[in-house]
Amino acid sequence: MSSNALSPDRMSAAERLTEIGEILAAGLIRLRARQREAEARRSGESSLDFPADQSVHG
Repeated sequence: MSSNALSPDRMSAAERLTEIGEILAAGLIRLRARQREAEARRSGESSLDFPADQSVHG
């Protein structure tokens, strides 16, 4: 996300819409990450889980 030091009243409509989109996208990414983490905790899985006899390389 860009850090725009301009006050919203000094930004163009397009700049404000871009800023809103970036904020919403970041929030959605964080929400989905939390949901995945909660689901992994409920199921006891980890993103690093793989069978002991299986290599991570194939």
